[in-house]
Amino acid sequence: MRGRIRMALETVNQAQVLTLENSEIKLTIRPDLGGRIDQLEDCQTGHSWLWHPPHYQAETTRSLPVGACFDDEWTGGWDEIFPNDAAGPFRGHNLVDHGELWSQHWDVIESSPLNITLAYRCQTIPVRVEKTIQLDPSCAEVCLEYVFENQSDKEIPFLFKHHAAISIEAGDQILLPDCWVEPAFPEFSKVIGQPGKTRFPNAIAPTGEPVDLRVIPPATSRLQEFYYSSDLASGYCGIRNQRTQTSLFMTFDLADFPFVWMFQSYGGWHDRYVVVVEPCTTMPFDLTEACQRQTAAILHPREKQCRVLTLELQHE
Repeated sequence: MRGRIRMALETVNQAQVLTLENSEIKLTIRPDLGGRIDQLEDCQTGHSWLWHPPHYQAETTRSLPVGACFDDEWTGGWDEIFPNDAAGPFRGHNLVDHGELWSQHWDVIESSPLNITLAYRCQTIPVRVEKTIQLDPSCAEVCLEYVFENQSDKEIPFLFKHHAAISIEAGDQILLPDCWVEPAFPEFSKVIGQPGKTRFPNAIAPTGEPVDLRVIPPATSRLQEFYYSSDLASGYCGIRNQRTQTSLFMTFDLADFPFVWMFQSYGGWHDRYVVVVEPCTTMPFDLTEACQRQTAAILHPREKQCRVLTLELQHE
């Protein structure tokens, strides 16, 4: 039986708000805020999956220059990071903090009750990016398809990652397959607390005690962590919400996203309580180092390249 299907586009105080909705899931999309998915609501439970800081005003927009500081401007939701994470000069290009997709307005190319296609032409590199968000007509499943077009005659190494800020509660769980995990920045790591790789979900805490990386602690713990996941046994990641007995799953081909980064602030980073789930083409965060390790993604001259991720809500 087909559920209700709805697509709406409205402008409120210059904020461009587009919604895709069926009987299971509702997506709020913001072309004016980096084309991001601003909210993802489970229509069965009423649970809103995406995190925003307390000061966030969904009815307003913003205008940022290419090169704005990501941490200063971050207001949650599901951003995309491209063509880099760490800012700096790279092969004749001046790459900016967390790339440029997140800060810029995207053009709406096509929309219908079941999908929307947005596009953005990068300013720091000669690449056009097109994103299609395709809602299943009757179940809680959404396909995110990205096409990257190299408009130059030169090879372009890049990093592309999802940056989905997930609203969490104590007792929720991080979902990953069997994989290696290692702290991205040992000085930031407070859950694992030491360099080196361990096999998920196991790690050793700074106290020397074993720790289960699946379990999300309360905000009162004041912990923080940021680790890379590699050598994934299967292409998925996500978060399980204990209260509603539901899970947000992201599935993907490992050829598209061979790594998953997990940024976790359990009250320890700027008092925020959030997990950012980041399927990624590349590690580490520095693109020059990734090229040296041969772990950077590559756009060949004049190539069009497609990468796909599917998100799904699962109820127990």
